Amino acid sequence: MKSKLQTWSLIVGMVMLGPAMLGLSITMLIIGEIPGRHGVLVRAEDSPAVFYIAVAILIALTMKLTQLTLIAARLLYRSARQQSEQ
Repeated sequence: MKSKLQTWSLIVGMVMLGPAMLGLSITMLIIGEIPGRHGVLVRAEDSPAVFYIAVAILIALTMKLTQLTLIAARLLYRSARQQSEQ
């Protein structure tokens, strides 16, 4: 039972990682600034070209991360299902 719970926790975590990061990057686009460690890193008002290029790259990368995490979760689900059938 413990291994099933761990497997399902891993699957749910993998499924939620990509969309959470995608939501964060879209939120940065809506707000108009990229936060840094000690304040705002880039604002759309100050340098729009840098901001929109950076956000576009970030959104593309998080979309790819979402795809990869969903594929990994599907593979984990298949392997867990095959182990439970045996």
